[in-house]
Amino acid sequence: MQEYLEKQWAECMDDFSKEFSSVSYSLWLSPLQPLNIEEDNLILTVPNELAKSTLERPNYKDKILSIIKKRFNLSGFVLILDSLKEEYIKEYNLSHPSADEIIDINTIENKQITKQNPFNPRYTFENFVVGTTNQVIYAACRAVAEQPGKRFNPLFIYGGVGLGKTHLLHAIGNYIWEHKTQNLNIMYITCQDFCEDYLKAVKKTNKNDDMEEFHKKYRSADVLLIDDIQFIEKKKKTQEEFFHIFNTLYQSDKQIIITRDCQPKDIPTLTERLRSRLACGFIQDIQKPDFETRLLIIQKKIELEEYSYEPGLDYSLAERLADINIRELEGILKKIHFYAAMHGMKEANKEVMEEVLSSQGELNKKKSSSINEQTIIDVVSNYFNIPKDDLVGRKRNKEIVEPRQICIYLMWSLLTIPLATIGQTFNRDHTTIIHARDKIMEQVKTSPPTKKLVDDIITKIKNQ
Repeated sequence: MQEYLEKQWAECMDDFSKEFSSVSYSLWLSPLQPLNIEEDNLILTVPNELAKSTLERPNYKDKILSIIKKRFNLSGFVLILDSLKEEYIKEYNLSHPSADEIIDINTIENKQITKQNPFNPRYTFENFVVGTTNQVIYAACRAVAEQPGKRFNPLFIYGGVGLGKTHLLHAIGNYIWEHKTQNLNIMYITCQDFCEDYLKAVKKTNKNDDMEEFHKKYRSADVLLIDDIQFIEKKKKTQEEFFHIFNTLYQSDKQIIITRDCQPKDIPTLTERLRSRLACGFIQDIQKPDFETRLLIIQKKIELEEYSYEPGLDYSLAERLADINIRELEGILKKIHFYAAMHGMKEANKEVMEEVLSSQGELNKKKSSSINEQTIIDVVSNYFNIPKDDLVGRKRNKEIVEPRQICIYLMWSLLTIPLATIGQTFNRDHTTIIHARDKIMEQVKTSPPTKKLVDDIITKIKNQ
């Protein structure tokens, strides 16, 4: 039986990896473990309450059930917390749960069980690598965790995919849970799940009762962490509901932390009053790691995962992986470790690294190795026929200001250097650099002529 269970489950996991996104698979599906088959149900264990509540949602449950039916020919499955596994085995009879129903073991008997920490234990402040590109947002998140509702409320974190936004949300949750779990109701949810909760409440037969339950759930939060707010775009009624929840929590000094891939002012489909509410707090970006931060991240991951690498490989990787995010970096580290193990090696070496990077297609190219600040200044200067001293100088006439802003934007987008360093190059403060970057970023999105001009300059830079 055990051999059959493991074999079929391995096939299920393969199906899950194809059916769900890599993030969903890594966070929610990969920790699932099969425990037993009882009657017509597969018994699965989950690590915590957050994973359990996530997998209970229809968008997960239906797909999981379909795959289990296909691989095991069973009609349902049951989720049990890891901490309750022994109690399930010894004390509970779950032989006849209703088909297709996820059963909460906490409701089977009126038994007091300690509530579990719902946050990913790997995502803590201690495991977050701090560098020049993320030190400001790290400090803000620590301040919020230590004094929720007192400082930086709301806290709005924005940045590209895989740069650590979700890690910071869970780190805040873990810190508050550890230090203030008796007093605070901490709620983490993705914006997509929030939208589904709202639609489900609207569609229910007894609409008033269900909306009351929906309101009670979210308005009772002492700390609300909501991931990927972009999913609320173009959903005016959902935005309206979130606006009222936001107001209720904010006016009660409850802490709100939100993540998104850009700042509120760059979300065109957001209602004006919700955009205004989101912008009333502390807004901070998180950028791609520079060389020093990449090196620290690689070293930290090697330490946490207990990978074995030959000396100097961490430096080589940090140099080669300048144009990827942290999540991609982690994937490459895992792959290098796997290749080394597959070849029977005790530690990965540069030959294995090259083999993995070559299999990653464009990743193996040192895209920005020949590009630096001076290269960009030279190309922009020649392109607009402006002296380099004027480009980085103090002149403010229009024919210089716009090329200067484009130059700032290109340094930010093509190089993994902090905004403070760009500011030093142009002898300007952090706010001025952000304004220049954001202005050109917006024009690239909305103005085809500007996009064409910027793309043309980028081509010339890369051909240097």
